[in-house]
Amino acid sequence: MDLNYLFLRQQVERSLAETAHSAAARQAHEELARAYELQIERKSGGRILFDRRPQRDSAVEEMLIIGLPGQ
Repeated sequence: MDLNYLFLRQQVERSLAETAHSAAARQAHEELARAYELQIERKSGGRILFDRRPQRDSAVEEMLIIGLPGQ
C-alpha cells in the first residue's frame, strides 16, 4: 500500500469523524483514522509519527516528521 493512499484515507476518516452526527459514528471514524496512522508509522519505518496526546478537537491531530529518507 502506498503512503499517499494511507494519508488520504486517514484524512477522510478524520473529516468524517469531525462531521459525524452521533458519538458512535465519530468513534468508529476516529478508530479507522488511528488504524491508518499506525499503518503510516509502520510503513515509514517510524520517520512519521502522529501526536497521540488528547486535544480539544479530537478529530485534529498533528504529524511529526522526525527524519527524512537519506538523512
